[in-house]
Amino acid sequence: MIGETQLRARRTRIKILQAIVDSNGSAGFSEIKYATDLSTGSIYYHLGRMVRYVIKKSKHYYITNEGLELLRENKGTTAM
Repeated sequence: MIGETQLRARRTRIKILQAIVDSNGSAGFSEIKYATDLSTGSIYYHLGRMVRYVIKKSKHYYITNEGLELLRENKGTTAM
């Protein structure tokens, strides 16, 4: 069974992934912040734990194939 904290973290990570996808698969930090309305600390915290789903090149974050798969799995199952 998934705990409330884990569920909240998962929802936050899905928001970040969706923000990157909505920016054509590549987004700068400011774009993610604007799209998600999350705090700077929260975004950095979650990005640091999403190494399978997001890669950083220069100043942009890119979604990986695993990140796309996670989004597909969560379509319709996670209320945002």
